[in-house]
Amino acid sequence: MTKWKKTALIFLSLILAHCAMMRKTAPVRPDAESELKAEILSHVAAPETQNAFWGMEIRRLGATEPFLALNEGRNFMPASNMKLYTTSAAFCLLGKDFRFETPISHTGEIDKDGVLRGDVIIYGKGDPSISGRYRKGITTDSIMKDWVAALRKKGIKSIEGNIFGDDDYFVDNDIAGSWEYDELSYWYAAPSSALSINDNLYDMTIYPGAAVGTRARLVTAPPIDYVTFQNDVITTVAGARRHIDFRRGVDNNNVRIFGHIPIGGRRWRDRGCVFNPTLYTATLFQESLTSEGISVSGRAYDLDTFSDAEKEILRRDDRVLYVHVSPPLSDIIKIVNKPSQNFYADMFLKTLGRRFRGKGSFESGALVVKDFLKNIGAPDVESIRMNDGSGLSRCDLVQPRQTQHLLQYMATRPDFEAFYDSLAIAGIDGTIGGRMNEPPAKNNVHAKTGFIGNVRSLSGYLDDQNGDRWVFSIMCNQYTIPVSRVDHIIDNICQALVRFKTSAGESPTRARH
Repeated sequence: MTKWKKTALIFLSLILAHCAMMRKTAPVRPDAESELKAEILSHVAAPETQNAFWGMEIRRLGATEPFLALNEGRNFMPASNMKLYTTSAAFCLLGKDFRFETPISHTGEIDKDGVLRGDVIIYGKGDPSISGRYRKGITTDSIMKDWVAALRKKGIKSIEGNIFGDDDYFVDNDIAGSWEYDELSYWYAAPSSALSINDNLYDMTIYPGAAVGTRARLVTAPPIDYVTFQNDVITTVAGARRHIDFRRGVDNNNVRIFGHIPIGGRRWRDRGCVFNPTLYTATLFQESLTSEGISVSGRAYDLDTFSDAEKEILRRDDRVLYVHVSPPLSDIIKIVNKPSQNFYADMFLKTLGRRFRGKGSFESGALVVKDFLKNIGAPDVESIRMNDGSGLSRCDLVQPRQTQHLLQYMATRPDFEAFYDSLAIAGIDGTIGGRMNEPPAKNNVHAKTGFIGNVRSLSGYLDDQNGDRWVFSIMCNQYTIPVSRVDHIIDNICQALVRFKTSAGESPTRARH
């Protein structure tokens, strides 16, 4: 038993003894539950996090009162725990079998020689999954080839017109205004347009040059001209420290990569996000058409280039050529919750706003989520601040008790297993695949992480040695130690819970699952 556990246990024993004296009975020996509470409190009382702000609520599944609560009604930055709110609302309101559809239409006529004398329009409807990044056996290129094959099947051999991307299903605020400016180039800050492809990302790989002092070699994917790269990475001496970073213009696709890489050293890989995903999609499709033998005389355009009147003329007589259909939502939310994919979560939030409030925006989506939370009886809903669906914003605020209530509600649904399966599993996969990788925690804790600067959270479900399921939400803000140390504390709390077993003769109140 550690010093801090002993201190917490002594403190708890004194409280119990005082209560016993007030009832004029003999002092009560701390039972297994009291020891568990003391152990959990000892972890958050560690001196290294004394300047941090901890909050938690832990309950057995179905219990009416918390087993342990600490600052449970205070506001915390949740980071990616916000995705629990977004995916729960999408799961319940859209349904686990919901699929996104992306129609591809044409104007004009297809003549007897297979010439389309008109334009092609791709109508974005909020599908985040037009990508192969998380789907085994599927690539973005293979999706594009399927689209080309669908046009060829309609008899189209060439296009005497343009390729238009239409993203008006969402409003045009592709990024949340509260995101950190210096993060906008990186993959996790990808913009969310109603028409998006390849997670709105490009890949970069840097290899050392042939000699010290030479420019490093850059390889990008997909291999298109949509993004312009300035490679300022220099090859340095063997054994030197590698340091590479990059920046993209806020309103363009000019990317500068800079830094140094040692000769003979490991390659460097990263992903960046594009400006104007709609035009990116139209451009990739045009280039795929050309490479597959269907010539296009015009250009790729974002339909927002044109006036509302011009848009209406284009849309007036268009006819559907093909409809791309996404996997079911139950599959897509795994991409949100297991690897913690921000872009997908933000696309979900805007889709909720469009379908239930008539406006595909962060703000409308947040109102839908709040309505959902009110309907399930979550506490103090008006205090929630939801600036995005992903939790990247430092202006997002929730309470541990609200997260715990949400998870309790989800566990009551008949389709709960599909939601449960979307969460990362300790020692197995997702963002906790490398944590708690020994029994009994391994393959037991199913949870969602959260991480931005000085914010760490973990909320989800676990089972103890009695066979009881626990629902927990643990949040830590304003810490100044390495995040690995905060993870260690949170993991210790979860491990204490999964190891819990009542002694013979004890009969604590608990809910069976």
